[in-house]
Amino acid sequence: MTTSIMAVIAAMAEVATAPPVDGTLVKPRQPVITLSRDYGSGGDVIATRLAQRLGVPLYDEQLLKEIARRLDDDPAVVKVLDEGIGRAKDMWLYRLLSGKDINHDTYRDTLIKVVMSLGRLGGVIIGRGAHVILSEGCALLVRIAGTPEVCARRMAEQGHGSFEEQLKHAHEVNHRRGKFVWETFHSRLSEASQFD
Repeated sequence: MTTSIMAVIAAMAEVATAPPVDGTLVKPRQPVITLSRDYGSGGDVIATRLAQRLGVPLYDEQLLKEIARRLDDDPAVVKVLDEGIGRAKDMWLYRLLSGKDINHDTYRDTLIKVVMSLGRLGGVIIGRGAHVILSEGCALLVRIAGTPEVCARRMAEQGHGSFEEQLKHAHEVNHRRGKFVWETFHSRLSEASQFD
């Protein structure tokens, strides 16, 4: 853990738990933080540490499980929908055999409902366009970014594969995440004005 990551966590924790401007001491509602991240940028580590420091839940895989529960479907199917629009379009055979019409629109609507519910409870919500869904709410919208080269080098140094493999993977994952947010919410992850 580098000092810069700890400084980021401390700053986000301070903003999320700041007392009201008028100085009255009321018990703060649990903070809500959405965290969008590039592959290899350390966003997952920051999200975990931030949730621990604030004493709030971390929603990543749990978010997918809740969507699967609400759709009454297999979490593996929901994961395919979550991982990319192009792959989701190939699910026609699953729909034909199962008789369930789980498509991208159904997934999006359920995702919005789940994220809105979590926004009322508080916690750190990782990715999935939560920053768009909660943009009008009282949430801290955070983006952790890094160049693909720096992120790939970090992942390679941590033993996840060669630099070249990680660079290719970083481009693929970042593209897939950006495509998901664009095709789901018509929003670009590269627009810094969408984040605090």
